[in-house]
Amino acid sequence: MLVTILTLALTGVLWGGVYLLMASGLNLIYGVMKIVNLAHGDFIVVGGLLTLTLFELHVNPLAALPAAALVMFAVGALIQRGILERLVTAGPAGELRTLLATFGMSYVVSNVGLLLWGAQVQSVPFLEGSVDAFGIRLPENLLVCSAVAFAFAIAVHIWLTRTMSGKAVRATSQSAVGAAACGLSIRRIRVLTFGLGCAMAGAAGSLTITLIPFQNSSGGPLTVQAFTVIALGGLGNYVGAFLAAVILGVAEVTTSFVFGSNAAAAVVYILFILILVFRPQGLLGRSARV
Repeated sequence: MLVTILTLALTGVLWGGVYLLMASGLNLIYGVMKIVNLAHGDFIVVGGLLTLTLFELHVNPLAALPAAALVMFAVGALIQRGILERLVTAGPAGELRTLLATFGMSYVVSNVGLLLWGAQVQSVPFLEGSVDAFGIRLPENLLVCSAVAFAFAIAVHIWLTRTMSGKAVRATSQSAVGAAACGLSIRRIRVLTFGLGCAMAGAAGSLTITLIPFQNSSGGPLTVQAFTVIALGGLGNYVGAFLAAVILGVAEVTTSFVFGSNAAAAVVYILFILILVFRPQGLLGRSARV
């Protein structure tokens, strides 16, 4: 019994690392720009499918991760410069405009994925063995992917808190007017932020496609999953997202073990509804922070 509980807990924490990377890009974009990117899950899917293409060219998925992240960074920067930067976000309808724009982007990205990769479910076989220690058996691919995901997310957090460019991003998230008054280029910071958020989505896709199968229509559930993490942690709150990702991972793995995979899929939506009803500010209750 103890071994089972420890296995479930450790597996949940490992999945939490993957969920953290999935949500971190969305969290960063919301913290700086106050945009809920409804195309985020589709960017994750594209990152995974790019990794699939490189894998078919005999490139290791971990080696393909930087390439997928760079491609998605370029895509995100172009979207920010070409579309989102041109929207009028002031006034009560500003948030609605960004929601509609990212909703439209979701369909565009999904259909481009359909044209390029087809509608079939696809995955990347990677480290299909398991590690057994003290009776606890964990999948090798989940161990490696979770370690990379945590490392990637922690590296971004260190960049945000320890470097001048990262502090400029944080300053913009707290007050765009104040940051501009200090001589910071808000436009460049927003391009950097949206590009980095998309790059993190691409990196998450590179790892996730080795764990679960993808198809071009998988973006919607992934967006909900990422948004559940940042809503549970507190919109824009990086530390809260870390705690929330672990909670979601443990809850989903435990539910899957006890009630089956269908119930595990439902627990994400149940958690999301409960957050909105009982604690809309999230666990740490600090909105608009990264």
